[in-house]
Amino acid sequence: MTPFQIILMLVAGFFAYQVYVYIQGIDEDAEPESMREAEVVEAPLPSVDELIAEADQAYMNDEIERAGSLLENIVRNYPEIAEARNKLAFVLSKQGDYEGAVREYEASLEIEANDDMTHNALATLLASIDENERAQMHYKKAIEIDDNYEVTWFNYANLMLKLDKKDEARQMYQRAFDIDPDFEQAREALESLK
Repeated sequence: MTPFQIILMLVAGFFAYQVYVYIQGIDEDAEPESMREAEVVEAPLPSVDELIAEADQAYMNDEIERAGSLLENIVRNYPEIAEARNKLAFVLSKQGDYEGAVREYEASLEIEANDDMTHNALATLLASIDENERAQMHYKKAIEIDDNYEVTWFNYANLMLKLDKKDEARQMYQRAFDIDPDFEQAREALESLK
């Protein structure tokens, strides 16, 4: 036998011994690695409510971008959830993406057409970007759905005042104040129009 063959035989023997040691150390009752990984995959995913709560918490912690990312992810995975679209619209508006905010509010209204709060929010956003006719349409729809929500009357009055329609504004501020006599802003607006 040549010295090279002896070295090869010793190397092969060493590897054979290492395999034997490894096999002896295997626990037959242990779960295979792939089973443990499968358990992680099968862990329950958070509910939509939990995801929305996480986005709310991010917003309250002044993590606006994170809140927006979380809400965009929810909307992407659950496009039929109007609440997520409303909150995303609100965040987009805060970030200055008015076009995106309008789009999300409108998508929310396609899901829940009779949500006066969304009509009110959309109208207020539209008024802020001088889309006054569309804003009026949504304020009217919000009032048609619930004419007893003082904030809609107040916001609509602000638009009327902006359009220099003081009489209409006064009537709307009065309506807001009649609904809620503790509505300090409505009282102050009425006094300023006397």
